[in-house]
Amino acid sequence: MATERVRIEVVIGPDGSVTAETHRAVGEECLPYIQVLEDLLDATTVDSSYTDDWWKSAPVQVRTDESAHITARDGLG
Repeated sequence: MATERVRIEVVIGPDGSVTAETHRAVGEECLPYIQVLEDLLDATTVDSSYTDDWWKSAPVQVRTDESAHITARDGLG
């Protein structure tokens, strides 16, 4: 399964302020990029907020064993 690469959009304003936004980083995947950007820009984060990607779920790969037998409890199956 191919996954899309994380993209970081960095904008430098006329006043020298820097804003950055991650794209395609779901959930907590985006958090390490804050430190990376701070290090690269020799800056400190003043404000941050979650994008819509924060609330998405990362793809989950499930492996099954054909010999597995699952029995529901409490009469649910």
